[in-house]
Formats: sequence, structure tokens, C-alpha cells
Amino acid sequence: MFRVLLLALGLLTFALDPAAAQFLPQIAEAEPGEQMLLESDELLYNIETGRVTAVGNVFIHYRGYQVFAQKVAYDQANNRLIAHGGVRLEEPGGNVVIARDINLADDLRDGFVTALRADTIYRTRIAANRADRSDGNITIFEGAGYTPCYSCRRQPDRPPTWAVKARRVITNDDARTIRFEEPKFEFFGVSSPTLPSFTIPDPTVKRRSGFLIPTGLYDRDLGFGAQVGYFQTLGPHQDITARITPFTRQGVLTDLEYRFATAFGAAEFRANGIYQLDPDAFGPSGDRRFRGSFRSRGRFQLNPRWAWGWDTTLSTDREYFSDYQLSSSENFTAASTLYLTGLGTRNHFDARLLGFRVIRNDYIAQEVLDPPAPFSPVGSNLQGKQALVHPVIDYEGVYDGAIVGGELSYALNTTSLSRTETDAFGALVGGVLTPRFRGVEGVFSRTSAAVHWRRRIHAPLGQVITPFAGAQADLFYQNVTDADVPLNDNVFTGRVMPYVGINYRYPWLIAAKWGTQTIEPTAEIIVRPGETSIGNLVNEDAQSVVFDDTNLFGTSRFSGYDRVEGGIRANVGMRYTLQTYAGGFLSAMFGQSYHLAGRNSYRVPDILDATAASGLATDRSDFVGDVTLNTNGGFAVSANGRFDQETFDVRRAEVSATARIGPLSSRLVYAFLAKEPDLGFIDDREEIHGSASLRVLRTTRLFGHMRYDLQDRGFVTGGAGVAYDDDALSVSLAYSEDHGDDANEDIDRTLFFRFGLRTIGDTSFSSSISD
Repeated sequence: MFRVLLLALGLLTFALDPAAAQFLPQIAEAEPGEQMLLESDELLYNIETGRVTAVGNVFIHYRGYQVFAQKVAYDQANNRLIAHGGVRLEEPGGNVVIARDINLADDLRDGFVTALRADTIYRTRIAANRADRSDGNITIFEGAGYTPCYSCRRQPDRPPTWAVKARRVITNDDARTIRFEEPKFEFFGVSSPTLPSFTIPDPTVKRRSGFLIPTGLYDRDLGFGAQVGYFQTLGPHQDITARITPFTRQGVLTDLEYRFATAFGAAEFRANGIYQLDPDAFGPSGDRRFRGSFRSRGRFQLNPRWAWGWDTTLSTDREYFSDYQLSSSENFTAASTLYLTGLGTRNHFDARLLGFRVIRNDYIAQEVLDPPAPFSPVGSNLQGKQALVHPVIDYEGVYDGAIVGGELSYALNTTSLSRTETDAFGALVGGVLTPRFRGVEGVFSRTSAAVHWRRRIHAPLGQVITPFAGAQADLFYQNVTDADVPLNDNVFTGRVMPYVGINYRYPWLIAAKWGTQTIEPTAEIIVRPGETSIGNLVNEDAQSVVFDDTNLFGTSRFSGYDRVEGGIRANVGMRYTLQTYAGGFLSAMFGQSYHLAGRNSYRVPDILDATAASGLATDRSDFVGDVTLNTNGGFAVSANGRFDQETFDVRRAEVSATARIGPLSSRLVYAFLAKEPDLGFIDDREEIHGSASLRVLRTTRLFGHMRYDLQDRGFVTGGAGVAYDDDALSVSLAYSEDHGDDANEDIDRTLFFRFGLRTIGDTSFSSSISD
């Protein structure tokens, strides 16, 4: 800052008074073409003393820097730059420095500043009674204070939320450190006792070795614990973090993390573990002395378009992560993958090897089967039911150029996987317990190729006609080792599904002074043969069939390649959109699909029968629709659903609303799924999810969330808390409950406290208070 001030003063003086140059030494030369400006009421030059003085309303502008003062002088004899009277320096980046006096040597290696205050672009403020600079790199601030309470500048008589004050603050430019001597913390004007002196890296340092802010927790099975960490840099591109967490009941959890980066990518490795003092505190999976885990991930560029990487997680047992709160309770698996990706201008390639580590214990089915069914009950050997993918390869792209005036896209997929146990469950179909298979024991592979062509034609009167055509070809390999799975004995099976269709839209626009309305009827017909080999092939990636307004139009509602839609089908619908010039809008859509001829893929069950409750199994599908309203004034609501084509009963619905009314922000979601006995869901599923935040004061808010099961009439999760937030301090206290999926399990109750000081760091404490 001060270097530019001195440079600007010297250059501007020479530029405005050429005769003075023969008496004054040249401090620096202006770069060619640079503009400099000096304004003042008077500009004085003393030939005898060599002193140049600008007096009265001094303003200097140079290279984006601006200096304001009542008096600025350059003393040639003593090589000093002196500024008096409300000196203000504004940097191009936004920092502002205000001082009463500045007295510096012309080389800026020595000098002092009095009554200094600096407001930085990081919304922080630094003040000191006096600052002395020596040796060109050491600055000592006497009676210094620091606060990130930037809003406090508007209320100078009010103490900041928090501040650090010290007898002396010493900065070292070479070591890039800041040392606080005899510091005190002040919170809302109340000062702490004097603390021991400490040193921290200056704000320009992104990585510096040192201790991390500790955190704490309490758990019934772990006892009290406090995590202490140390961060060690190993050069500009490597570092290591060591953490230890002593628990009063289980011993010391050790965690070690190593990271490195190169010009082509980065990787990290993390290992942790504990020698348990009381293994009996956990269930059978945790009843061992040593427990731990290892995780590694990385990504590296082979060139600008190709990259490879990995992400792997290993653990000694399934519940280690949840027992030691290293993952959320909703995570049931930890994936490991090795991948290669390529991204072109009009194409994309992705190849992956995948494995899944189950991180929850097996559970027992609620139904007792007598006599035992010829398939595994729900939940037994979850790890054996997880597939090992070796590999899955996707290649997709769009041809660069027109084909018969239209766009040609293509996709290739190869999937190969295996599992050691059949994943099956029993569904009541007509009162008979019938097996349904999500996956089968053995090896399954498939290679698929698909092409799709379409051309958009704009007809008279605004009509839009889109003819399209395509095909998908598949080759299946099945080596099923479970004799109870009802599949054919063919190891190799081929399948081809061609199709041709046309989509017709006729949008009508109605304009008014307040906005526009659009009415858009749409119709589509698709012609193709019937799907072959239904029920004789494994279905791994097409198990999700969600029929709604988003896929009413299209060639297939299946989620993957293992199933293809066949038969002749027509889709019709109507969309209405209202858009106001004030920003609000209303959008509504309603439609239905019709099976006209051929074999209905959604009526014929496969080994999972995922299509039984799809709403597409009859010649006339269920109705689908959605409505979205946004007032652009803080309120928005959307609803979508599927309705029975005969009775109009709700089969699936979701309604969500968000509102911001004054200090209240809230969100409410209602979800309903009708019972699907063929898929094992014998009851309706109906829930409400809600969250809200109420700002009761300018810096204080109340918040909460809940998930309520309307069928079982009970809470699934819920919580509430209070928080204080300003531009310097963040404090929150929250309580949450998780009732889980099993009524026999304890309710997981957690109390969480967080305390954060902006620019310094956060700490937290969590306590498990389960039954």
C-alpha cells in the first residue's frame, strides 16, 4: 500500500514540475503512457531543503490507487515520505486504509504509521495505535485489534460481536506469520483474561502446518470423545493430516489422511482404526478388538479429453462407520469404482468397474414362511446379493452433420456383473406367495447398440411435426447358477427392436397486456414389433418404471437397456402455460397413453414384474398430469400425479410448496404411493416432509424439520433448533430424532452444538442420547 503511495507522489511531482527534476533524485520512472493525477489547494517546493509539499485537500490517483490527505510531503534530505491529517488510501482491489500520520523512508524499509485502521475486501477490520516497520519485512502494531464484524462500521459506538485485541501484533513478510502477544478475546464487549501468545499464518497463506480446532462428541457406546488434529504440509503439492479422538469408553480412534496433487490430477488416502476397550457395547458385528477402515480416491487427466480415477472404501465390519459416526445412517452401501472417462465435443465415453460394500447388518424378514419358500427371505446375506460389476461401459454421441435433414444420435452399452446369492422376495399375487427376483446368482452380461434419428419440421400456422425412427439391438449372456430361478437354459439370447414414429404439436399463443398464454396440444404415435424373451431374461437395470408427465412422450419408460418397449402405442396430452410480465407463471399438463396393437410390454411380467403397477399394463393407461405455480413473490407450489384410468383414484402423487413470508421460510412436501402387492407393498405409503426457518430477530432464527408417516401415524425423523448468525459469529443448537425403519430399534436422539468464528474456524459438539 505505502510503496504505491510513495511511488505515486514522486512520479506525479516530477511530471507536474519538470524544473524540479534537476534538483531531486529520480525515485522511479513512469511506464510509457501511464496517467497520473495530483490535486491540492497548494503545491510548494523548497529549493534549499529539497522538500516538496502538497497542502490542502490532497488527492492522488495512480494505477487505480487513490490517496486523500490534508498534507503530503517528500523530504529529500531525510529521504522521508510524510502524510498528515486523515490520510485515506483506497486500493484497486477494494482495501481501504485510514491513518492519522504516515512517516516512511523512501525505500519503505523503515517508518511508522499512527492511528491506523484498515477495512479489507475480506470484510474484516484491523486497527492499531501505531505501526512501526523495520528491516523491510517486520511490522509491529502497538495496541492492535482485529474483528471480522464488518457491519459494525455502521455502528461505531456498539462493540463488535467478537474481536481479538493484543498488546502487540507482529507480522513477518518473509515467514508470512502473524504473532499476537498478550491477546484477549472480546465477545459483545466483554473481555476474556489474557491468553498465551500465539502465532498464525497471515491471510495470504493457503496451507500451513499446525493444530486444527478440536471438536467433541458423546455417545452411549463410545463415551465422551474429543478430536484433535494436526495438519502438516509436505511441500507445495502434498500434505498429511493426523487426527486422534480419545473416547472414555472405547479408547483412542486414530485417523491418518495423505493427499497429493500433480499437474494432471490429485489423490488422497485415508485410514483410521481403533483398538476397542469394550467390544461388548456393540452388536455382533462390532464384537471385535480392532475395527477400522481405509478409503482412497483420485482423478487424473490423461489429456484434455480423457481422465481416469478410482474411489474405494474398505472396512473391518459393516457397522463400523455408523457406530463411530463416520457416515450418515441413510448410507447402506459404500461403492468402490475404477473408471475411465472421455468427453468430446459431441460424444461421451465412460467405463467403470464397480463393487459395493454393505455397511449395515443383515435383517430378518417380518414374514415367517411356512413351509420355507424356494428363495432367500428378505434381508439375509445382503453382501452376497450385491452385484460385482465388471464392467459397465457407455458410449454416447451425436453425429456431426445432418442425416436426411435430421439429427442422428447413437449409444453403446456393455454391462457384465455377477453375484453369489439370488436377491428375491415374496409377493402376494391372488393370495399366493410368488417369488420376485431383483437379481440372480451367477454371471450376466449384455451388449447393446442403439440409434435414434429425428427431424423437426415447422409447418404452416405454427405446427411442429417431428418424425423419428431408431432401433436397439442386444446380445445377452446368462450363466445362472440358481436352479430355482425360472429362466430358460439359453446361454446366449439376441434381441432387436426397431421403431418409427411421429410427434405432432400445435401451440397457440394468446397475448395480453399482463402476459401471455400458451395452449399446446400434442399427439404421438410409435410403431414397432412386440418385445421378445420377456420373462426369460434377467432384468438388472430396467427395474424402475415411473410413468409420469415427464416421460408421457418418448419411445420407452424403462430405466435401462434390459427391457425395451414394444407394440404400437399412441400418446396424447395437453399443456397450458400462463406467463405474466411481472415474472409469475402457471403451467399445467395432462395426458394419457394408449396401447393400440401388438404385445404390451407392461402387461407381460418378467421375473421381477416391475411393470405390474406401472399404470401402463392396460390398453388405456392411467392419466398423468402436473401443475406448477410460481407467484415470483415468495410462494411456489407444484403437484404431479398418476390417476386410475377408470375410477380416477390416486395411484401416485407428490405435492410440494415453498413459501417466504416476511421472516418465515418454509417447505412442505406430501408424497403418496398406492399399494403394490405384486411388488411386496401390501399397504399404501403416505408421508409428509416439512422444514421451516423463522427469523425472530435480525440475527436469531428458529428452525426445524420433520418426516411424518401418515399410514403408521408416527414420526420417522424430526428435529428443531435455534441459531445466531451475523457476519462474524455463528452459533447453533439443534436436537434431532431418527426412529428408523425397524420399530424394535432404539430411537436415535442427537444433540448438536456448533460454534463458528468467521476467518478463524468452527468447532462442534454432538451428543447421542438414544434410549
